Amino acid sequence: MITRAILFVALALSCAAAQAQILAPHALDSVRTYTSLEKALKDPMNVYRLDLSGERLKVLPEDVRMFKNLNSLELRNNKLKDLPEWIGELEFLQEIDLGHNKLEVFPLAMCKLKHLKKIVASQNEIPSLPGCIGGLEKLVVLDLWSNDIGALPPEAADLKALRFLDLRVIQMNEEEQAAIRELVPWATMYFSNPCNCGF
Repeated sequence: MITRAILFVALALSCAAAQAQILAPHALDSVRTYTSLEKALKDPMNVYRLDLSGERLKVLPEDVRMFKNLNSLELRNNKLKDLPEWIGELEFLQEIDLGHNKLEVFPLAMCKLKHLKKIVASQNEIPSLPGCIGGLEKLVVLDLWSNDIGALPPEAADLKALRFLDLRVIQMNEEEQAAIRELVPWATMYFSNPCNCGF
């Protein structure tokens, strides 16, 4: 009887482990994108892509926490000023789009998302990046277009997978742009024309 119970528990755990996964790019592109929380909550373990763009959200709904297998989260065109600490629990997240919100800080909890490959945080009010961003070793795309960032932290030099960095529509002088190029020279970077600011 005990052996049967142990086998049942082991089987349940292995099924849960099999269901929780990082999707390959082609698989992530082909899975269903949920655009309704109500519909997504009917089958939370099978929600891999969620798009809540344009919902005028001021706070990320607590229900999003239920989607443990979430690989992609789109939150464009909302009114978010920050993300909750629990966003760091979505351990399989590979892509997050926070473009055109009202973020005043880079959410520190995102540094816990070690599988992140793409961060879009364009058109916000972010003044700086935390040093912990250097721990996102799989990050390929970092889009910070139209923020208030003047420099990257030294830890950004650890972003060895970074291939695309967008810093357009940000006032920087030639020295500031040169310092960023030197920090992550392997990435393709986009800047607006340097300004005469800071002199």
